[in-house]
Amino acid sequence: MSSNDLFQRQLSTHYSRTHHEAYQFAKEMSGESYSVADMYAFQNQLMDMSNAGWASSQYTQFKFGIRKAIIDAIN
Repeated sequence: MSSNDLFQRQLSTHYSRTHHEAYQFAKEMSGESYSVADMYAFQNQLMDMSNAGWASSQYTQFKFGIRKAIIDAIN
């Protein structure tokens, strides 16, 4: 996603990084025995990924709302 918005780029970068980290963690643990701590760590990785996606979505909705309000105020 190409964007001139620094905050949006940071959110996108964070989402990509957390997605990659969750994938790497699952890949490293495949085929090996795992403990409760490993399951907890993987759940935390998935939560981080989910939170990053949510934050990016909320920011996009915010930007849309602001733009719509400006357009409505002009009309």
